[in-house]
Amino acid sequence: MKSRIFYLLLIPVWIIFTFGCDDMLRDNLVIVDSVSSFEYSVDSRDVNYSETERLNLQSVIDDIDGDVEEVTFYNITMFVKNFYDSSPQTAISGQLSVSPVGSAQSEPLVNFNNITFEDFASERSIFSGELPGITVVPGALQTLLNYYRQRPAPVVDFTVSGTINRAGNEDNVKFDFVVKLYTQMAADP
Repeated sequence: MKSRIFYLLLIPVWIIFTFGCDDMLRDNLVIVDSVSSFEYSVDSRDVNYSETERLNLQSVIDDIDGDVEEVTFYNITMFVKNFYDSSPQTAISGQLSVSPVGSAQSEPLVNFNNITFEDFASERSIFSGELPGITVVPGALQTLLNYYRQRPAPVVDFTVSGTINRAGNEDNVKFDFVVKLYTQMAADP
């Protein structure tokens, strides 16, 4: 299940004037914050898991009323929303990766290592350092920005995959893993 939430923020006039005459072309720009949310439902008797959600990046751009001039990623968060009957000490390791639909090669974005459901239960930024075990792959955000800059922007698959380290005697491990991409777009209405 994926959802997109858009927030509209108008740039105050006094901020525009502080940039001087060279930036007067920006007086009509609006800043739109977008949140793309992916929920992966993992239900596994195995040690490995892999789930994919698809996003049409061009549709995100088209949902904005106006021409998108610039796209900036300012945050990616991850967390385990539910872990049902599994032990809170069950840990997962894995990777979040992205690939254009039809491409044989995926680009890793984030790696995470041996994080318990209990520790992963609240939404945290991959950049915060609050949760040991999360590492951002160098160039990951640039990879996403490059996809957005293509015309038209591609349809991409976001895949979360990895391994489960069971802490209890549960035969089946079921959890909902959530990833949110926070994007800011400057648009000329």
